[in-house]
Amino acid sequence: MVTIIARSVRGLEWVAADEISAALPQASGLAMSSREVTFLLPGLAPPLLGLRTVDDVFLQVGRVSGVVPGKEGPEIAAARIADLDWAGTLAQLGVIRAISPHPRLDVVASLEGRRNYNRFAVENAVGDMLARRLRGSYLARTGSGRQPGEPDLMVRVFVRAAEAVIAVEVAAQPLHRRGYKQESGPGTLHPPTAAALARLAHPAGTAADPFCGDGTIAIETALSYPAARVLASDIDDVRLGHAERNAVRAGISLTLRQADAARLPWPDQSIDAVITNPPWNIAVDAGGLLRGSLAGFWRQLPRLLAPDGRLCLISDAELDAPARLRQLGYQFALATQIRLAGRVSHLLLCAPREHRPPRIPVGLAAWRRRALAAGVITEAGF
Repeated sequence: MVTIIARSVRGLEWVAADEISAALPQASGLAMSSREVTFLLPGLAPPLLGLRTVDDVFLQVGRVSGVVPGKEGPEIAAARIADLDWAGTLAQLGVIRAISPHPRLDVVASLEGRRNYNRFAVENAVGDMLARRLRGSYLARTGSGRQPGEPDLMVRVFVRAAEAVIAVEVAAQPLHRRGYKQESGPGTLHPPTAAALARLAHPAGTAADPFCGDGTIAIETALSYPAARVLASDIDDVRLGHAERNAVRAGISLTLRQADAARLPWPDQSIDAVITNPPWNIAVDAGGLLRGSLAGFWRQLPRLLAPDGRLCLISDAELDAPARLRQLGYQFALATQIRLAGRVSHLLLCAPREHRPPRIPVGLAAWRRRALAAGVITEAGF
């Protein structure tokens, strides 16, 4: 059995666990912690690379103890890390992708607790030692950036108390980097978060994103739910062009329209789920008829949504979308916080008061209860 570490957005660990359990039925021992889901597999398998709600997946190489907080800590850790079973690790990775016999290494360390050294000291000590051990080279990282070049192996070192967990990236590049997303602009949404929104909304028929921007939510919805019809619109024709071309690269079909979200272009549609990332007035300001307030958008949703339709959205916490929607009579299945791009954001699943009460999908609800019981999240988020 091999141990896998899936990294996620803070507050979305339970969504990642739900996807992992569904996509990898052979996975066992799933456990959630802050920003992580760990689990066991009989071996590496291609479905790992198809996970959409995680930032990345890592194969655990091993653990080393005695990582002391003093100045000698990085050297002690590096020597013990180099003695782990790297031959077995590379053989496992070879099931998924080709590995150079002289790999270029990137090392990223995260440190918990006070130490007499910083992450760069750990990264450089481990990188230099491993480069010699694996007959490769190390792309050194400093406060000003990393040496040029693309690594063949990305090594993660998680230092916690006196122990370090060492893992290597399974894919050739992080899973959150979507190949289709080659055109984007300010405020573009993190793809795993978009995939998480789609999973929460779980559209059976028609889904819509009235603030589609570069198309991330619409594309992730279409990829996750191929049977759904996905509508998308935006007031910005440049960003709409991004969405169109990104969708082509993703190999999916979207129904795209240029429109002001105060006057949605689908009056005759019965929409199962509006899944969206409204403007936060930080990187992108609301424009058109919604400049200054999104009230006109919220008020038209009741006549747009099907009787059991729902709204699933993410917004910056400073906008206080839950309070605004409650004032308009919306009923909530979920109002929680996540940490996205260093900011606290609200993740909401709700419906107008005239509609049937929304519900978190059964599998997701079970994983959320487990995350709450384990103290990974709180009712408010984290």
